[in-house]
Amino acid sequence: MLVRKEIYVSVGVALGLLANPALGQNQEQENERTIETVRIVGSQADARAIAGSVNVITTEELEVFEYTDIHKILSSVPGVNFRPEEGFGLRPNISIRGTYADRSGKITLMEDGVLIAPAPYAASSAYYFPTTGRLAGVEVLKGPAAIANGPYTVGGAINMLSTPIPQSSQGFFNQEVGQDGAYRTHATYGNSGENYGFLVEGHIWESDGFDTIQDESGGTGFRKDDFLAKFRVNSDRGSDVYHELNFKYQWSEESSDQTYVGLSDASFRNDAHERYGMTKYDNMDNDHESLSLNYLLDVGDFELSATAYQNDFARNWFKVDKIDNNKVYGIGNGINDIIGAANKGNVDAAAILNGDNAKAVQIKLKNNNRAYESSGIDLKASWSNEMHHVTVGYRDTEDSEDRMQWYATADWMDGKMGSLVEGSMPGYSSNNRVTSAEATAFYINDVISLGDLTVNLGYRTEEWTIVQERYVDTARSAVNKDKGYPKTLADSDNGLFGVGAIYNVSDNVSVYAGFHEGFTPTSGGADPEQADNTEIGIRYSSGATFVDFGYFNTDYQNMFGSCTASGGASGECEIGDSFNAGEAKISGLEIVAQTVLESGRMVFPLRLSYTSTDAEFQNTFSSSFWGDISAGMSIPDLPDSQLALSAGFDTGDGWSGAATLYAFGGTCSVASCLAGTKVDSYNSLDLSLTREINENSDIYFVMSNVADNEDIVARAPKNGARAQASRIATIGVRFRF
Repeated sequence: MLVRKEIYVSVGVALGLLANPALGQNQEQENERTIETVRIVGSQADARAIAGSVNVITTEELEVFEYTDIHKILSSVPGVNFRPEEGFGLRPNISIRGTYADRSGKITLMEDGVLIAPAPYAASSAYYFPTTGRLAGVEVLKGPAAIANGPYTVGGAINMLSTPIPQSSQGFFNQEVGQDGAYRTHATYGNSGENYGFLVEGHIWESDGFDTIQDESGGTGFRKDDFLAKFRVNSDRGSDVYHELNFKYQWSEESSDQTYVGLSDASFRNDAHERYGMTKYDNMDNDHESLSLNYLLDVGDFELSATAYQNDFARNWFKVDKIDNNKVYGIGNGINDIIGAANKGNVDAAAILNGDNAKAVQIKLKNNNRAYESSGIDLKASWSNEMHHVTVGYRDTEDSEDRMQWYATADWMDGKMGSLVEGSMPGYSSNNRVTSAEATAFYINDVISLGDLTVNLGYRTEEWTIVQERYVDTARSAVNKDKGYPKTLADSDNGLFGVGAIYNVSDNVSVYAGFHEGFTPTSGGADPEQADNTEIGIRYSSGATFVDFGYFNTDYQNMFGSCTASGGASGECEIGDSFNAGEAKISGLEIVAQTVLESGRMVFPLRLSYTSTDAEFQNTFSSSFWGDISAGMSIPDLPDSQLALSAGFDTGDGWSGAATLYAFGGTCSVASCLAGTKVDSYNSLDLSLTREINENSDIYFVMSNVADNEDIVARAPKNGARAQASRIATIGVRFRF
C-alpha cells in the first residue's frame, strides 16, 4: 500500500520522533554507504544525539497532500513562520524562530547539504527556491543543531532532500490535474548495480492562476519545468576502504505572470482576486542550473566527504515599479504611496488604481534583470568511537550578483495600458553593478555520549569579504573609480559557540537544553546580526504517542533589515542596503502532540503543532527601512501564533485520508502598525483522500482552502493587501514500477 499509517506519525518533529519507521528506511539507505542525497541528520543514532530541535519530513509524509507549496509543508513544523506572496509558494518568505522572513534571506537554505541560495553572501534574498514538488524530504534544524550549517545561524537551516538513486531498478510516475488549469507531471527512473547507480527525474508544473486582471487581458499563472540527473560510481560496498563518487546536475526554468502590486483595502473587499489592469505586463522569467561533484571515503570509524558545486541563476522580473511616475496627481509615485493614499480615502489614488483617472498617468516598469553565481568546495571529516562523534568541516565559497536593470513606461488611463516604451540602458547607477563575495567557514562539533546524558559541543568561524563594482557606462568599459569603486562593503569575521544536552530521565521522558551564539553576515552598511539563543524543553515518547514542549529565546545584540522591493521598508532606500535595528528579543513556545488511535484494522492518527511568538524591538530609533521605532513595538511580518491540527484515517483495506486545519495569528507589515498595514488572523482547511488501486498504484484527491476563505495573508509592499490562494481541488494518479 502506497500510503501507510506511519506517514501520519508527525512531521518528524524533534529527536523523539526520529524513531519513525520511515526514517528507519533512511537509515537502511545510509547503511548501504551512499550519500548522494546528503542528510544533515543522518541515521537514527546520529539524530538522537543532536542536542537541538530537529524536524524531518519524509517522502511518505509529503505524499499525503502532495503539496507543491513549501509554506504549507513547513506550517506543521513548530517555530517556522512565513509570509505568503503569490499563493503558489514559488518565492517563499520563510522565518525560523522570528528571523525576518523577507525572501528567506536570513536562514541557511541547502539542497542535499549544499548552499542553494543564488548568492548566499553577496545577495541572499535572491528569489530562488528548489521546486517543492520534486523534493523527497525536508530537514529543519534549529538551536545548537544549526551551528554547523551557516552562514545564517540565528534561526537555523533548512535542507531540501532530492530524490535518491534507488537501490534497484525503480520508476515513479505521478500525473495531476486540477482547477484553474493546474497540471503537474512528475516522473523518475533509476537503477543501481554493485558499483554504479543513476537517476533521471522530470517535474513539469503549470497553472492558469486563480486571479484575474481588471478590465484587461493577461495571465496570472505560471509554468515551471525542472529536470535532474544523478550518477554514482563506487567501490564494492563491503570493502574495508570504501570510495564513492557522485555527480548531480539540475536545470529549471520558470515563467510566471506575477506582480508586486497588492490591493487597496477597498479593492480587496470588492474582489480579493482581481488584480489592477496596470499589472498586465508583469512577468518573472528565470532559469537555474546547478552542478555538484561529491567524493566519499569511508574507513571504519573515519569518514571523509568532499563536495565541489556550482550554482547559476538568472532572472528578469519585469514589473510595475512606479505608479503615476510623472506625478500628475502629486500623491507620490511609489506603490505604497498610491495604495496608502487610497486606504486613507484619497479619491484620486483610488481612481488611478482602478483605471478611472481623468488624466493619463505614466506607469514605470522595471526589468529587474540579474544574474547570480555561486561556487564552492565543502569538506567534512568525521570520526567516532563509543563516547565521541567528532565532525570537522571547512567550506570555501565565492558568489556574486550582477545587476543590469533598465526601465520601460506605458500610459495608463480608462483602465487600459498603452504600448510599452523601452527606456535607455543604465549607465553609471545602482542598476549597473556587480557585487562579489568570498567567504570561508570552519566548524568543529563533538557529540559526547555519557550513558543517559548526551552533550553536543560546537564551534564555528566565518570570514567574508564583499566588494561592489559600479561601471562608468552600460558597456562596462571601466569601473567608476571617481565614485570610489570598487568599494569594500564588508570585510569581517565572526566566531560562535554552541552547547546542547539531552538527558533521558526514563525510558519515556527526556529533557533538553541548549545555548548557541548566532550571527548573520551583512554587506549593505549595517553591522552583522548577533544574537544569543537558548532553548529548553521536555519530551515524552511511548509507542505512537509523542509530546514535545519547548521554549526558545533569541536575544539580539543587533538586528538588521535589508532593503528589497518586497520588504517592509517604511521609507526610501536603495535595494541591497541594510539598516541596523539594535537590540531585539524574540521568545516563544513550540508544542507538538501526537498519537494514533486504533479500532480493529482502522487507525486514526492525530497531531497538533503550535507555536506562540513574542517579538519586540528593545530600543528606540529611526531609519528609512524600519521607520520610527519605539522600544516595545512588535517586529513586523511575524504572526503571534501558528497552529496546525491534523486528523487522519486508514481503513486497512485501501482507503486513507487526512484533514489539516491551519490557523495563523495576526501581525502588521510595519512595526508602527499604521492603518492599512494590519494582517488579521486567518485560517485554512485542507483535505486529502487516497484510494489504493494495487500495491504499485493509487489515486488521490486533494482540496486546499476548503471554505474558500479570502483573508489578507500579507501586505508586501507594506500597504498592498494579498489574499490567500482560493479553493483549489486536484486529482492525481501515482504509479511505481
